[in-house]
Amino acid sequence: MNWGKGIILAFIGFFGVIFTLAYISMQQDISLVADNYYEQELAYEDQIERIKNTDGLTQKPAISVDKKQGQAKLKFPSELKGSVYEGSIQFFRPSSAALDQTFDILLDEEGFQTFDISRFPRGLWKVKISWKSKNREYYNEATMIL
Repeated sequence: MNWGKGIILAFIGFFGVIFTLAYISMQQDISLVADNYYEQELAYEDQIERIKNTDGLTQKPAISVDKKQGQAKLKFPSELKGSVYEGSIQFFRPSSAALDQTFDILLDEEGFQTFDISRFPRGLWKVKISWKSKNREYYNEATMIL
């Protein structure tokens, strides 16, 4: 084989690899963390205020996971018992926006709420809790690994 054929085959192989990589990369699912991230960024000053309000509490809401029973239990502090009148909890999956789930906060008399997580895929989840109490807004975030 002469040099000319070798160079031509090297170029064909190189372009074949480049086109294959481009095709594979175009088939990958890339989901954004949030669809409306620009609007969220504009309102982030309000989010900072919610976080400061939460930091001012003596106790923060806590989430505990029981993998055997497939349940997550949200516990609100006693100082907020009976005063939470609006809120939501989002189970946020960073790797796939399609798996995110949002629930309204409906606490029982003792300040607990239980969630069925038996069908949640294993992996990292962020639990985002936002609520209103005594005319103030609060936000707390926790990490949960299943």
